[in-house]
Amino acid sequence: MNVALMGGVSSSLCCLDALIRGGVEITGVLALDESQIGTVSDYRSLRPLAERVNLPFLSFVKVGEPVVEDFLTAHAPDLLWVIGLSQLVPGRLIRIARRGGVGFHPTMLPWGRGRAPVAWTILRGEHAAATLFYLTDEPDAGDIIAQREVPVLPDDYSEDLIARTNKVFSHVVLGLAPLIRTGKLPRTPQDHDKATYYSQRTPADGLIDWTQTSDAIYRLVRAAGRPYPGAFTYAAGRKVTVWRARPARQDEIASSIADARCGTILLTDVERGALTRTSDGGLWLTETATEDGADAITVGVLNVGLNLRSQPQSESNS
Repeated sequence: MNVALMGGVSSSLCCLDALIRGGVEITGVLALDESQIGTVSDYRSLRPLAERVNLPFLSFVKVGEPVVEDFLTAHAPDLLWVIGLSQLVPGRLIRIARRGGVGFHPTMLPWGRGRAPVAWTILRGEHAAATLFYLTDEPDAGDIIAQREVPVLPDDYSEDLIARTNKVFSHVVLGLAPLIRTGKLPRTPQDHDKATYYSQRTPADGLIDWTQTSDAIYRLVRAAGRPYPGAFTYAAGRKVTVWRARPARQDEIASSIADARCGTILLTDVERGALTRTSDGGLWLTETATEDGADAITVGVLNVGLNLRSQPQSESNS
C-alpha cells in the first residue's frame, strides 16, 4: 500500500521523515507553501526533505486549488495522510485515495476533539497523545489506527509538548510501517459518547487577566507561548508579550504585596525579571518583549509600581 502526505507544520515533517525511514512507498507530497510561514504557527516546509529523496512534490496555499486535485488524481495514492493541516480537506479529495484518508491529533481521542489541542491540554491540565485515525466527514471522529499517550510535564510550554509529541508520533509511524506496506492497518471505533471538544482559540485569547491566580496565568503563558502568538498584557499603553514566566515562591514576595493591586510590578531584577502581583501572590515575568521586539524590561516599559491593565483604555473589547 502506498500513501500521499499533505501538511505544513512540524508534525507533518516528522511524519514524512518516519514514513521514509519506514520504507513506505510515497506517491507524492503536498505541502503548504513557504509563503504561509508568517500566518501558520509551527510552520515547516516539506520541500527540502521531499526533494532530497526525489518525491513528487506540490506546494499550495489553499487546499481547494484545482492543482491539488489534479496532483492527487495523477499520483493516485491508496491512503491520503493529512497531517497538521488546519484547512478542511474536501471529501472529494480524500475519496481520490482508494482507501480513504488518515489524520493525526495530539489528544487521547475521543477526548479533546477540535481546535488548538496543544494549548487546551496545557490550560486544562489534560492528557496528550499521538493518535492516528481514519478521516470521516466529522472532524477527529474516525476509527483509531494507533494511539500512544504523551507525558505532559508541569512546566511544559507549547513548544516543549509539541516536540515531545512529535517524537512519540515518529515512533508510532515507524512501528506501523510494516502494516502500512502490507495494507493491514488496524481500526478501532471511537466511543462517541465519551467525546469532548476543544473550541477554537485566537491570538486575542492570550490576553492576561491579572486578577486570576498565579497558576492560571502561568498556564496561559505556557499554552499561548511559542510557536503560538504569546500571552500578552499592556504597560503604559504598549503591548507587552510575555513569553516566559515563573510563579514566585512565598519567600520572594514582600509583606507589602497585600496592599498592591493585581497587575502591579512589585520589583524588577536583572536575573529574575519582573515580579508582578496576581490574585494569590506573584508571577515572575522572565522573558518579555514589546511589539518592536525589544526586551520589555531592559527598555524600561515595566517599572516598579506600574499597573498592567488587561487592555488599554483606548482599545475596544471586540
